Amino acid sequence: MNRSNILEIEQPTFYRTVVVPMKQTKKVQHAYLIETNQVENVEELVLAFVEELFQLKNSSSISKEQLHHYIENRSFPDLKILEPTGPVIKKEELLALKDSFLEKAVYGGYQIYIIQQAEKLNTSSANTILKFLEEPEENIIAILTTAHRYQVLETILSRCQILTFQDKKETPTDFRPATEKLIQFILNRKQEDLMLSYQEIQEQILSNKETTIAILNELKQFCSFVLKYKYQVQVENKHEWIEKYQANWTEEELLHLLEILEKKGQELQFNVHLKAWLDSFLLEVMEV
Repeated sequence: MNRSNILEIEQPTFYRTVVVPMKQTKKVQHAYLIETNQVENVEELVLAFVEELFQLKNSSSISKEQLHHYIENRSFPDLKILEPTGPVIKKEELLALKDSFLEKAVYGGYQIYIIQQAEKLNTSSANTILKFLEEPEENIIAILTTAHRYQVLETILSRCQILTFQDKKETPTDFRPATEKLIQFILNRKQEDLMLSYQEIQEQILSNKETTIAILNELKQFCSFVLKYKYQVQVENKHEWIEKYQANWTEEELLHLLEILEKKGQELQFNVHLKAWLDSFLLEVMEV
């Protein structure tokens, strides 16, 4: 799909409420945080938004076609992208990013930097970029992306305009029965130790690595839905179960569970012993 209209087609609400007003007023924020909700083509959508920003202040020295080509190939000199390679974003990576903007914009317009997986900013690395967000240089725009805003430090959130992509596939009815059963086990953890249901969980729910990864992803979607409902964010296709479940969880519990799901999901990317992993997972969830 041509990126020139991908936002309008795939993210109509985002396009209507964010891009259209921006194009009309020519006003932009110095920092955006985009909650991607794990949409499949998130990189393409983010770059489409970046392209819209650059076009607002595009000089006559570069055509729209050239701009599109450069961004498509990640070769536009006024765009920098930080892709974390480890569990946290290192202070050194951010310092290098800041240094790359010491020179003026090559094409005389905006300079934009993207920090992917902003939830990997810990307190130390976040402090490195806070001043950059608080006192931005003229014509420099920050775009941070994250699957779930609730995993990003509040000090970062408070300095960004928060935007959201809607995942059309993300509906409550998509959850498999095994995921709903595990949700019930977790909900009942305070009345009944999860380890007492260990064999059933191991044999009927988290029986293999592939299934476990899929169910963890659905659990993260579940937490995201309920959190959005609690924060009174509009949730499409909301069903009665959201109201039912949100009363049984505190915001702190949901955030804690999200952290565990993210961490334990990353562990599954390595060659771990599934039984040992499950032991650790259930014990950690019991502490939520």
